[in-house]
Amino acid sequence: MVADLIRALLAAVAAGVAPGYFWAAVLRPASGLAERLTYSAVLSMASVPVVAVLLARAAGGVTLWVALAAVGIVFGAGLLAYLLKGAAHGDGSPVLPSPDVVRDPRVLLLIAGVFVLALVTMLHRPAPGWLLLVTAAGLILAGALAIRSAAVGPGGTSAASGGDARSGTGPAAGGPGGSTPAAGPSGGAGSTARTGGLAGSPPASARTLVAPTGSAAPAEPADVPAMPGVGQGALALVLALTAYRAYSGVIRHDWPFLRGSDQFSHAVMAEQMLTHGSYGSYLIYPPGFPALTAVICRFCGLTPLELFPVLAPTLLVLCALGAYTLASGLWGWQYGIAAAALNGLVLTGAYAGFAEGRYPDLVAAFFLLVMMIAALTTLYQSPTLRSGALVAVIAASAVLYHSVATLYAAVILALIAVIALPYLLLQHQRRVARVLLLTLCAAAVLAVCYAALTYNLTGLVTGHSSTSTAVSLTLGSQSAPAPRHLLVALGPALVWLGLFGAGAVAMGVRYLARPTQVLAAVTVLLWCVVMYVGSRTAADGFPQRFERDLGAPLSVVAAFGLVIVVRALLAQRPGARTVLTAAAATAAVVVGAVVVVQATRSLTASARPNREVLTHRVAAAGRWLGQHNTGGNIISTPYMNPGITNRAVLAMGGYTGLQSYGAFRIAHPRSLPPAGRQPLLDSQHVLLHPATCQAADILARDDVRYVVLYRFGPGADLPAFAADPTRYRRVFQNPSVIIYAAAHHPCPGG
Repeated sequence: MVADLIRALLAAVAAGVAPGYFWAAVLRPASGLAERLTYSAVLSMASVPVVAVLLARAAGGVTLWVALAAVGIVFGAGLLAYLLKGAAHGDGSPVLPSPDVVRDPRVLLLIAGVFVLALVTMLHRPAPGWLLLVTAAGLILAGALAIRSAAVGPGGTSAASGGDARSGTGPAAGGPGGSTPAAGPSGGAGSTARTGGLAGSPPASARTLVAPTGSAAPAEPADVPAMPGVGQGALALVLALTAYRAYSGVIRHDWPFLRGSDQFSHAVMAEQMLTHGSYGSYLIYPPGFPALTAVICRFCGLTPLELFPVLAPTLLVLCALGAYTLASGLWGWQYGIAAAALNGLVLTGAYAGFAEGRYPDLVAAFFLLVMMIAALTTLYQSPTLRSGALVAVIAASAVLYHSVATLYAAVILALIAVIALPYLLLQHQRRVARVLLLTLCAAAVLAVCYAALTYNLTGLVTGHSSTSTAVSLTLGSQSAPAPRHLLVALGPALVWLGLFGAGAVAMGVRYLARPTQVLAAVTVLLWCVVMYVGSRTAADGFPQRFERDLGAPLSVVAAFGLVIVVRALLAQRPGARTVLTAAAATAAVVVGAVVVVQATRSLTASARPNREVLTHRVAAAGRWLGQHNTGGNIISTPYMNPGITNRAVLAMGGYTGLQSYGAFRIAHPRSLPPAGRQPLLDSQHVLLHPATCQAADILARDDVRYVVLYRFGPGADLPAFAADPTRYRRVFQNPSVIIYAAAHHPCPGG
């Protein structure tokens, strides 16, 4: 496993990180290596698959030369752009000011009290509904009061004495003596935050919203600048723990297989990309993830089914890096560390996507969309063609990976167009509005081009395509879960911290100095609202997916709330015995307990066995099919061992059809293969009525070579297959699986 892991990681870096390195330097300034590599990864993942798909369709598959050419074209173009245009100007410092320390003991005790209620709801399940409502309302109120107390001086008036914090005048707005160095991701002192907007406008502080009353300079930062390397060391520790969470259960219980049934669909699509350059007859799925997987497979020499067990767990590390990059770009590296920890160690939604094998959805919702928001905040801060290109490329890339993430991106960008453009014009930020409008148009055009690689656009417009059929089947087909189910889907600690952080971010908007800062904060809040509303309605077709993916924005706003509490404690003098110190310590201990309890549960649960793992007996049947694959198709029972569908034997045997669904799923499908319902009905008929003339016609017409039967479950009439040896010759069996070779004999009297 170690050798395969090293090969896979090197190949993933070569195909999914390195190609976009110079593009990242050209399009956005970064304050540290972690941010630079994260932007390099997202640009690589947005561009390498496009080039690979275009070359593969011309060459008939993703060969080694196609993989090398795709990576070389992206890397070479980025290097050329870097040599011609140079790196982006700026230091990549935070867009938003970090709030001052909460110094009101009453607020800190309120925070402690409501988080005690949150802890009770975690330890006492199921918690009564009234307690959940009181806890949610209390956390939002506590977050709002925390920011208000940090932004208002002891006298109860605006701390920006002598000026207006919202207009950007006075001590709070920066200027001489009005800015405080921000520690960069390495822990050293960085530059004051650059602010989006027109040149010549007064800058906002990078560290505090306001200064104490009567002060000529901002309050002293609560957190002393870290020693060099502390920030990087903390991030490395968080990422290492995230990797442990991802790999622990796999190494202990799954190896050489991997948990999750959907991985087999992605393996089939990647194999088809390797050998044919497309997979139009298998599933309606965008080509981004299969193409990237195919390129990595060519580099490391592993098949997709060999690659996933060693590399797929690193997707959780990638998601944590995305959360770090967004939060640190908003408020500073401390918030980034908190966001990475919450995303990687506390959040259950991202891990569920990995454990179910839904890799494209995981990448799109928890990385690409996060980086789209990060790129948008960069555009607000520095409205240039470079930042606009960064947003357009990342936003459009969602189309390459998952249709539901495309819906997320489309709704968010549409709302931003409706809200942000008029607001910017009213605030006389015409340059920002102009760049944003051009960016949204460019993203739309690029998204349509990417969609043309996957979907029949003409048929989609006219309503006569497999895609339009899939959309009509999906809308309204899934009921919205109950509100309390959010605690199960995301983990109660993240939900409670997210509500606290959202209340703080919302209240903090009133104290921001510039319109572009307001827009950055509102964009993050809007992202949360869109995902929550989508999770509470069946009209979008994916309320459960919206609910789970709500964890991406919540982990960012939750980090804001978590750092507020931690800074309140760190601001106290060692050994001090005051009411304020006691209140800060109490709040920090209770909030820490909430986080630790959830993180412990998450680490423990991920280390347990998973039921969605291929058994050795089914794997043996799959290997036999692969060794005896002479073309044609196979039919198998809809499910193999518990939690694993028939796509496992399709993937292991090297087949794409015929697929099989259970009777209920055929009658009430949420999705269909491009070939439609008929092949599913054909498979069902052969499995349940193998001796009929219709079954004989299906075997001959679809060139069915083998029929694979799982011994347990109602998926097939096993005695009927055994009773007809002239048509079904048994060629493999073990205690779980029987494989019959199907003879293409004409039906007597037919």
